[in-house]
Amino acid sequence: MGSVSKIVFLVSMLLTILVVLQFGKANSFLPTVYEHIINNMSNTVLGVHCKDKHHDAGFGRINFQEMYTFSLKPHPIVSVTLWFCRFTWNNDFQHFDIYVQKRDAKLCRDCTWFINSSGPCRIKGTSLDCFPWNPKVAIVY
Repeated sequence: MGSVSKIVFLVSMLLTILVVLQFGKANSFLPTVYEHIINNMSNTVLGVHCKDKHHDAGFGRINFQEMYTFSLKPHPIVSVTLWFCRFTWNNDFQHFDIYVQKRDAKLCRDCTWFINSSGPCRIKGTSLDCFPWNPKVAIVY
């Protein structure tokens, strides 16, 4: 087998593997990420609805200190996975990108968030990493 034939063979094998990972059951090779969302607002029932472009984790209602959990699979090749949640309480609502693969992939596979009226805070080691809410825009659910 000549050197050009070996290169063509290797490139075709690599492309075959990439196609299988992209369109096959690639997600079975990736670790599942678990998102735990805790209502940290006393005397308030928190509505939670999380989804990405293709999946919907469903709506949940959680009382103070209760937890809503869903799982997701990050994209196997490109860091493009994005899950966002809509939070509703009393007469208010906010949105937050709860899982951004570029931001979160190396930080946690079992993420715990405390939801406060001022924004969500993620447990990071022994401290909290707090974030602002997304800007309010019209999102169709």
